[in-house]
Amino acid sequence: MNINGLNSSKNLALIWCCQCVTTLGLMAMVPIMPLYLAILTNGSAVIWSSVALAAPAVTALAVAPKIGKACDIYGCRTLVLLSLTGFAVSMALMAFSSSILGFLAGRLLLGASGVGVTLTAFACAASTEDQRGRTLGLLQSASAFGSLSGPIIGGILLDLWSIKPLLIAITVFCGLAALIVSWRLEELPSLNPLKATNSSTKTGWLSNLRDPIMRNWMLAACLGQAAAFALVNTFVLFLEPQVAPTSLASITGVIHAAGWAASMLASPFWGRANEIGDTRRHYFIAGVGCAISIALLPLANHLWQILGLRIVQGACFAALAQSVFLALTTAKETSQQGESVGTAKGFLVLGQIVGPAVAAIFLPWWGPKEILWMVSALFILAAFFAIRVPRTRTLAMNPAPL
Repeated sequence: MNINGLNSSKNLALIWCCQCVTTLGLMAMVPIMPLYLAILTNGSAVIWSSVALAAPAVTALAVAPKIGKACDIYGCRTLVLLSLTGFAVSMALMAFSSSILGFLAGRLLLGASGVGVTLTAFACAASTEDQRGRTLGLLQSASAFGSLSGPIIGGILLDLWSIKPLLIAITVFCGLAALIVSWRLEELPSLNPLKATNSSTKTGWLSNLRDPIMRNWMLAACLGQAAAFALVNTFVLFLEPQVAPTSLASITGVIHAAGWAASMLASPFWGRANEIGDTRRHYFIAGVGCAISIALLPLANHLWQILGLRIVQGACFAALAQSVFLALTTAKETSQQGESVGTAKGFLVLGQIVGPAVAAIFLPWWGPKEILWMVSALFILAAFFAIRVPRTRTLAMNPAPL
């Protein structure tokens, strides 16, 4: 694909690979977090797993808009290099920590690295508006590829050996990736720092919340991500009565991976559709699809039925984050692309806090099946806010009628 601002496809390929590896590192532990932390704490870890899942979101929520703004002012290449270095250090902390506090410190640094913001900001800044949907679709596909690899590798390693060698390998790989970025990644044409700084002072979360376009997309982003993270925190508990303990981690990983495989294959389709159609409609259809597939999970009697529903949910979920990024970046000036990505990422990670927190609050009173129905309701709410976005600026590139 010919993307404006890239001398050749090598920069996009490098960004794609970095997205794959960092997502693999993030997602390898997510489905099996309760099982791993039960080993680390020598006991039940339902609450600790919710805290660990939310920890990166806490720091990412604080730094994402600032990192996005820094991309606008200082250039994306520098920020990609710094974020990859921070990510490598966070993985090393998680790998070598023998206590829950050290592990949580690594999770907090993982969010503070801002790697998701910098990689997405680079891809958006390197794309023209008529190509951005496809670019985001490919980037979402890279995330999905890392997400499907992580659960399989993490689940099997935890069942058969230990997950620490995987964390160490990712640490080394990210360190090498940072070196390659410093050597090979080509900086995009610099923005006017004064223009980026001045334009950024006119925006902010409070002013964005007053804008009905930004507000509805932010709420959709937060609720959709909250649903997804409440799901991953609960799914292994939902499977536990139906699967032998010796294979619970690996089966959970395989099912999660199948959902992400569907997401990887569907992501480019949603990206192309967003370029020529109505982004709001696509988010609404995908959000409702996620809700229906999750609502049916407690009614499934066989593993193959659970697998099929997660595949449907994964294919629909592929549309959500990339639609938010596309909508918010097309609603802003070129000098605010990084800040727009940071704003979108901020509300996505806010959902990562809300989802596990809600699951942790209600799990003592509700069973996993009831939590899954709550997840379905969150997806419905996300779809509702997306379809209510006014059609003015955000849909300038997406003119199809409802």
